[in-house]
Amino acid sequence: MALTERQKLILTAIIYEYTQREHAVGSKSLQEHLDIKISSATIRNEMAALESDDLIKKLHTSAGRVPSYEGYRYYLDHLMMTRRATDRDVQAVIQSFRGNFHEIDDLLDETARTLSNLTGYTALILKPRRIDIKVSGFRLVPLEGHQLIAVLVTNDGKVTSQTFKLPNEMAIESLESMVAYINDQMVGRPVNDVLRMMQSDELPTQMSRMIKTPAAFLQLFGDVLARSNGDNVHIGGRLNVLDFSKETDIADVKPLLEFLNNAEDVRQIASPTRDVQVKIGREIGEPLLSEFSLITRGFLVPNQGSGIIALLGPIPMSYSTNTLLTDAFGEALSRKMIEYT
Repeated sequence: MALTERQKLILTAIIYEYTQREHAVGSKSLQEHLDIKISSATIRNEMAALESDDLIKKLHTSAGRVPSYEGYRYYLDHLMMTRRATDRDVQAVIQSFRGNFHEIDDLLDETARTLSNLTGYTALILKPRRIDIKVSGFRLVPLEGHQLIAVLVTNDGKVTSQTFKLPNEMAIESLESMVAYINDQMVGRPVNDVLRMMQSDELPTQMSRMIKTPAAFLQLFGDVLARSNGDNVHIGGRLNVLDFSKETDIADVKPLLEFLNNAEDVRQIASPTRDVQVKIGREIGEPLLSEFSLITRGFLVPNQGSGIIALLGPIPMSYSTNTLLTDAFGEALSRKMIEYT
């Protein structure tokens, strides 16, 4: 669809005004804010043309106009002023991270929290799926009340722990031989391989030679292994989605929150490409997100693949600012993740 330069200016102005105030935009308001001198009658004629092209629409409660999905899409594809994040932008993001991070998950949590705080929206981060995560060490830490903490370390720097209550008839000393066996035989092996060994008879058979009833220990070790290999969503500003959802009952919002917590669901809607991508409303492909916009960008982790950083917010948003921020944060993660490879 071909728009005149004047129509482009008016559509851009309507989107800007509506983003700032979320009120329908009328001809008089546009006349005050446009950089060109033009009568209200001419503006109304141009708005009628934009409406006939389905780029703006009229609300029943107001004489003004608001952007349509098609209007936002046209703006994003043809009118929005964009620029890629500069090295200065990226360095500013890196300097905004607080503290030193011993684990990748801590860095991703801080990144999501910082991006959410800057925008007021919900930030989502998925790190690359790794198929070569290996066991680096396993230990048991005794607690009071016949409890202990099982701690598993993997070669990606992740520490996974789980509290476990020993059966009354079992002493922690009786498990030392199995912990020693794991550290002797399993360190350096891929987590997926060890999980497969547990599902077969190989590992249970070996452990039954050291302890009469290894089932409880195997359950514990298996749970910690599975968690270490899990695919988690790192979320900043989780509840910010409530500010932009039409649903007010928590029971109605619950499916949305559950969706955002599911890494596989988030991967289905997010793009891992290094270029910033913007999807609005129904373009996202998920009915729960039909009222939102999703900005995504991939970030590269050497020898591991691409992770994804995403920003979820309302459809009326400052796209130029938020695409730049998403780009800067994605590139900052690409650089920071080198420290963990």
